[in-house]
Amino acid sequence: FSQVRRRDSCSMESPPRARAEDDAPPTDWLGELPPELHLRILEGVDDFSDCAAFSLASPRLGLLALRSGLARFKDPLFAVAMRLQIAQHCVGSVGTVSVT
Repeated sequence: FSQVRRRDSCSMESPPRARAEDDAPPTDWLGELPPELHLRILEGVDDFSDCAAFSLASPRLGLLALRSGLARFKDPLFAVAMRLQIAQHCVGSVGTVSVT
């Protein structure tokens, strides 16, 4: 019976504390990698919409790819993909975006 009471008393403890800034996971884990590795990752992205998503998620990576001359990030279709990504983000759940 004493063991059961101990368990019950443990369950009555306060809930665990919220995460503090010190123990929170990093939000930009790519930022911890060296620029050479960033370029290697971006070289492997072959879809224009993925390139646009990378650029919007981390503008620093998009600028790095553009300044280093990666072909996918200089292609006119990349600009189209960027506009579509931005339009979809702005429209959200209000409607859909179609290109005709």
